Amino acid sequence: MTDPREGLMDHVIDGPAGTGKTCLLRAIGRTAQQEIEAAMGGRRQNTIPVVHITTPADPEPRVNWLWEIGSYLGLNPEPKNLVEVLEMRKHQDVPLSVNYVLETAQTRLLLIDDINRASPQHLANVLPYFDYLRDKLGISIVFCGTGASHRLHQARILAGELTRVSEENRVRLERAGQSAQPVSPSPTALLPVTWLHPLPLGTKKEEQEMFRRVLTSFEADLSLYQLEENALSKHAAVLHQRTGGYFKALAYVISTAAVIAIRSGSENITMTEINAATAQLGPGNQPQA
Repeated sequence: MTDPREGLMDHVIDGPAGTGKTCLLRAIGRTAQQEIEAAMGGRRQNTIPVVHITTPADPEPRVNWLWEIGSYLGLNPEPKNLVEVLEMRKHQDVPLSVNYVLETAQTRLLLIDDINRASPQHLANVLPYFDYLRDKLGISIVFCGTGASHRLHQARILAGELTRVSEENRVRLERAGQSAQPVSPSPTALLPVTWLHPLPLGTKKEEQEMFRRVLTSFEADLSLYQLEENALSKHAAVLHQRTGGYFKALAYVISTAAVIAIRSGSENITMTEINAATAQLGPGNQPQA
């Protein structure tokens, strides 16, 4: 029987920029927290089932990753001046404090966003700590970012993990008397990856239905008093053409159109609001700064 404290295998959310990776990561976190709390019989005081951090601005020192986790856990009060910042960095017991709170707060999931900010070498330096969280504290980890799967795979190579696994495979094959040559495990064999692409709107019925379901979910969340039925869905082709199916651009256009509708008093999204919102998009179908 599997040890209930043993975390699941690392997972990765990967894909081009603007495809909704962060949105999916947060949805996973919310769903996981609800399920964990339900299994506990409801929300309990002093429990933190899910921790969500972003990759540190300077991901080279391992302590910076620990400070990101510690900040989420409330261990790091905001410093008042530079002297306090420098003083905080002198403390060497950060891992002890972070590990203690993670364990006592019954944390089960760690979400790490913007992993593309870290190089494979940066990750290779911190992977042993993440392995500790998984193997000793039972915390599963989800990495998210463009190119995340490649970075994690290269980091494992740098950390010697794939070399060790390949050698174990070779020994097992020799003992079994097999003639097949051992090969290094592929990234997909060792690292489950969820790939996100721009939302399609092709000729296939299932693709069209999927994009319209996304628009319908937006419609359900809009708080516009005069919003017509299928206000977004009936303009699916236009919205897809103007956003390229990129979730980030689509969310930007819809939210901007909603703000325009509120300010104008129409409380509805028509081609007038869509035209005004998409006029602010850059040539690469991404919101301009």
